[in-house]
Parts: sequence; structure tokens; C-alpha cells
Amino acid sequence: MSSDEELLWEVRISMPEIEHSDFIRERRAKLQSALLEAKNDQESGRGAKPLIQRVPAYLIDIKEDFKKYFEPRWVAIGPFHHRNPKFEQGEHTKLKLAALFAEENETTDAVLFNEIKKEIKDLRTCYNPEDIKDYDDDELAWMFFVDGSAVLYAVHYGLLRGEFQKLNIKAELVVLMALDFFLLENQLPYQVLKILIRLAKEPREWEKSITEFIRYSVITYTRDGKSQNPEEEEEEQEFTHLLERLRTKHLTGEREWSSSSMIGHLLLSGGDNRKHVKTIRRIKDLKEIGISVRPSESENLKNISFYCNLRGTLKMPCILVDDSTATKFLNLLALEMCRDFENDLAITSFLCFLGSLIDTAEDVKELRLTGILHSYLGSDEEVAELFCRMSRDLVPDLAIYYDVADRIHRYYNSRVMWIYSNYFGSNWSFLAFLGAVIGLSLTVIQTYFSAKTK
Repeated sequence: MSSDEELLWEVRISMPEIEHSDFIRERRAKLQSALLEAKNDQESGRGAKPLIQRVPAYLIDIKEDFKKYFEPRWVAIGPFHHRNPKFEQGEHTKLKLAALFAEENETTDAVLFNEIKKEIKDLRTCYNPEDIKDYDDDELAWMFFVDGSAVLYAVHYGLLRGEFQKLNIKAELVVLMALDFFLLENQLPYQVLKILIRLAKEPREWEKSITEFIRYSVITYTRDGKSQNPEEEEEEQEFTHLLERLRTKHLTGEREWSSSSMIGHLLLSGGDNRKHVKTIRRIKDLKEIGISVRPSESENLKNISFYCNLRGTLKMPCILVDDSTATKFLNLLALEMCRDFENDLAITSFLCFLGSLIDTAEDVKELRLTGILHSYLGSDEEVAELFCRMSRDLVPDLAIYYDVADRIHRYYNSRVMWIYSNYFGSNWSFLAFLGAVIGLSLTVIQTYFSAKTK
């Protein structure tokens, strides 16, 4: 037999199929189904808005002691907690507010409901089908009408104008409602609010109320109290829900870039970021190596920078700490952890950065004195414990603050830290200090020109 005939004979040999158990066949079927689902997710997720969904189980597991911050306190908004008898009183309150919204805008509940019903097919796509399968189109549209109208009316007259008598609701309950509006599991499609605003008598006024509400709800603040993000630009953006708009507000505004002086550039160039790498974990550590902390001029949580003159300066946004801070931070974390929400983990990374600076009440006190923290929460010990617990077990995007960390390490490894700790940290004379500065200058200049000639 020729070699070609032998090859054909070998190809024609059929190997018996390996018999698989029912267990293996079932697992393989699930694997193929998962592969198909993954491919569909990749295709449908390109450019698509994230779904409104529940808090990721992973976050609940690592933040079990914070579980209460993910649950409504007074009103259920949207489908996730809609039928919970715990919120029956809140449901009655929402009905009153919805009726007042319709009356205020010289329309009827039927008109508002029917307009939402026309778009109910698209509104359903904002949720995982499994999460709303128990609601038919009528019930879901009615829920959207009542909840959306209640949100708009409570914001417009209660939270912004303080006309609690007009709402016939106690002020403390309206404050609880405001917190419930920013829970991940308490979100409405933003399109619902836009439909209702479009049908209002003065749409611009109602849209402006939402814009102002978001501005007053941010965790950050500026020294002059002015927002850097133009209202018109913000209102033109597309949002999935109110919580996403709150996140966007925290990440907009001009980035502040502070340049180091010529001496500062020389100092940083003389420091090796790979040598004696030390994790700077506390404000106290920064202070010990001659780094001061100052407020930045922007609400943008990414607006953290480090520059150097003779001493180093870390600039970061100012944070307002009150009873709402934990709720907002944790639900923003939950939003960033949703698997279909493509983002850079900016809120998570900022919280980790801030948590690394705070270890004890002493660190909180330093941040208060510099104007970084403005606290209504109670003692410095309470604030320190809160931020330590919130930032624990989180995974930040290290690239966001890489440049800041790199500059701090270069500063730490330069001769300036050695001089600061040896002369400022102990008794020293003016001549000794002057000699040290001259010696440092000569060393840095020599290092600089040596690097230039290579």
C-alpha cells in the first residue's frame, strides 16, 4: 500500500465518541449557553446605557454593616421595593404629591399616565426583564407616573423652596425622601422625568429644579459656593437616572493644575520614585515630611494634584460630611460596580485615596483645619471611623492618581525630606539651615545637569 493510500485510510478511520454522563452533558449545555449570553452582552453593551439594577451582591457582602444605606427609609421609587408594605405610608404620600403635580400643571393624571404608557416599551428596556416581569404595562406606567410626579413636586417645592406646608409633609420626612432619591435600587428611568417635565406648564422651571437639586446634593463644595459646570451644558447630557447624574456632577468642572517652581522641579527630579518606596497612609505622615494639604478650587473629585516649591503641597477637593454622606458615597460605589456600567471607578478611587489619608481623629482634625473636611457628623473619631470603614476592601483604579503618588514618592526620596526632618524637626541654627539649603541646591543642580548631558 502506498503512502497516499495509507494516509487516506487513516483519515477514514472513525473514532468512537466518548460517552459523557448526564452531569457532563448538562454542564456543557450551560457552558454553551453562558458563552452565547456573553457574546450577546458584548454586542448589546456597545454604546448602550446601563440598566437600572440592584446593589451588586459583592458590595453587600463586604459592606454588610452598611446594608441600611442601600435600603429606602421612607419611600419606594421604582419597581424593586414597590410592593413592600413597609412603605405603605410613603405610597400614600406619593399619591398626594402626584395629584398636586397634575393640578399645578393644569393637566390630569390620565394625560400624564397615557403619555408614559406610549413609551412603556422603551422604558421597560431600562431594567433587567426578570426584575419587572411581575408588572404589566399598565401597572408599570402608573408606577412611573406617580413616582416621577412625586419626585418632581417634592424637589421643586420641598427640597428647594422649603414650602413644606404646600406639600403637607413634615420637613424631616422630605429630607428622608431626598436621601431615598439617590439609592441605586430606588431609581426611575430619567426619561420618565423628561416626559413629565415636557408636559408641565413651565417645563424650564421644573428642569431647573432638578439641576439645582443635583447641585445642592453633591458631597463636594467649593470655597466660593459656585458651581463650575454650566447648567445648560449639564441639562443637555443624557443620563440613565438621577444617581448617574449626581455621579457626573461630581466629576465635572475644570481640573486644576498647579505647577511646581523651578526649585520644585529640581527637587522632584533629584528624587527616585523606586527608592525607599513608602506608602503614605496618613495626613500625619505627609506633615512629617513637609507636605501641606490645601483645598482645590473645583468640585471635581479627580481634581487632586501635587506640586512642589521648597515644600510639597497636596491639593484636593473639599468634602461635606453629614448624615447623607455615607448614603451617597456607598450608592455611587454600587453604581460603579454594576457590571454593565463602563466607568473609570473615579468615586471608588477617590474614596480609597481619602481613606488612606485618614486613620485617626488627629487626621480628621488636620483636614478640618485646612478646610478639606467640613463636618456636621459629630466627633472627629466618628468621621475617622466612617471613612476607614467605607474605604476598606475596595479596589481603586490606581492610574487615576498615579502621577500624584509618583510625585509624592519622588519628593520623599529627595534630599529635601532628609533636611526637613533633620533641621526643622529638631533644634537648629540659621547658619546650619542656610548651609543645608546651599548644599542641597548644589547637589540638585549637579544632578539636573548630569541628567541633561546623558
